[in-house]
Amino acid sequence: MNNKKLHVKDNSKSANIITYGKNSNLKPAVFAGEKNIGSGIFNEKLLSLRLNELENVNSQLKILLEERTAKLAEVVATNAKFLSILAHDLRSPFQSIVVALDLIQDSYYDKDEIEIEPYIQMATNSANTTLRLLENLLSWTSLQNTEKNFNPVKVDLYQVILAEIENSNPAATQKLITLNHSVSPGLSVSADLQMVKTIFRNLINNAIKYSFIGGEIIVSASADKKFAQITVQDNGIGISHNAQKELFKKNEVHSTRGTNNENGTGLGLILCNDFVNKHGGKILIESETGKGSKFKFTLPLYIN
Repeated sequence: MNNKKLHVKDNSKSANIITYGKNSNLKPAVFAGEKNIGSGIFNEKLLSLRLNELENVNSQLKILLEERTAKLAEVVATNAKFLSILAHDLRSPFQSIVVALDLIQDSYYDKDEIEIEPYIQMATNSANTTLRLLENLLSWTSLQNTEKNFNPVKVDLYQVILAEIENSNPAATQKLITLNHSVSPGLSVSADLQMVKTIFRNLINNAIKYSFIGGEIIVSASADKKFAQITVQDNGIGISHNAQKELFKKNEVHSTRGTNNENGTGLGLILCNDFVNKHGGKILIESETGKGSKFKFTLPLYIN
C-alpha cells in the first residue's frame, strides 16, 4: 500500500468555530472583523448611557447647589436682620439706663425720694428689657446647633410654670397684673428643659407687655393621649388678624410697643415657634383687637 500523507488546512486562527450543545462553554462566534465591529458598537452605547447618567447627576447637583445657595442666602439675610434689630434694641435700653442714672445722680440731693423713684423705675425696666433680650439671643444662638443642644427629659410642667410665674412677678407687679394658673401637679412632658423655660418666659412676658394695668394672665394646661396643650391667656390689647399672619415668620420680625411703652424685638415669638416645632408640637394664636390673646402650644407627653 502506498502510504500518502493527508494534509488538512487549519483555519482555526482565521475563524472561530461555532460549537453548539447543552454543555458547551463557547458562545456562537463571529469572524474576527465582525467581532471588533460589534464590540465598538457596544462600547459606544455604554459610553452614551454613562454620559447621560453623568448629565443627569450634574443637573441634580446644579439644582441642589441652587437650593443650598438660596437657603444660605436666606439664613445670612435673616441673621443679619436679627443682629441689626438686636444691636438697635440693645442700644435703646442702655441709653435709657444711662439717662436715668444721670438724672438720679443730678437730682439726688435736690429731690425727695418720691421724685427720684420714676427714674429708678426707668432704669429697672430698661435693665430687665436688656436682660430678656440677651437671654433670647443666647437661646437663638443655641437653636442654630440644636443637634448638640436638644436634650429631651421628663419636665414637670407644674413646677416649671410656678417658677416662671415667680420670675415674672416683678414685671407684672409694676403694672398691677395678676398671674394665675390652673395646671395640675404631676403633668409632665418629654422636652428640653431650657427650651420649655424659654417658651414660658417669652409668652408670659409678652402677655405682661400687652396687658393693661390691673389685667390678668392665666396659664392653663390639658392633655390628650400624646400631647399636652398649654395656653397663656391675657385680656390685653389683642393682635389684629393681619399681624397674626406675620408673627412667626423669621424674615419678617414684627414688634410693637407695649401698653406701658415697653420695647421688644419680636424675636421671642420666633424662638417659641422654633422650639415648639423642634419638639414636634404646634403653636397657634387666638386673638382679637381689644379683646386679649390666647397663645396655645403643644408638647409631647412624658410616657413611663
